[in-house]
Amino acid sequence: MTTINNSENLIEKVGGIEKAREIIAGAPGNAVIYWPIAKGKFGVYSAGEQNKSDRQIILDDLRTAIAEHDTTDHVTDIRNHVSPSTKVVDL
Repeated sequence: MTTINNSENLIEKVGGIEKAREIIAGAPGNAVIYWPIAKGKFGVYSAGEQNKSDRQIILDDLRTAIAEHDTTDHVTDIRNHVSPSTKVVDL
């Protein structure tokens, strides 16, 4: 199973969350693997076997990474997530 850290790394590997969504949206129905061609360019989809290449991206892993990204609460400032009557002190 993919962890959140691995998910974030996978999203960064493809060029960000928007690029990850583009890859999934452009995938044919039978595609299992996405092979990036070059940075900033689209890649090639394959329904073939996985061979554990560092360059290939398993589309199910990318879908999982996107789902985890969308459900993870990325807290930028704890003061935005506590009761107004709670005093937040920097240590």
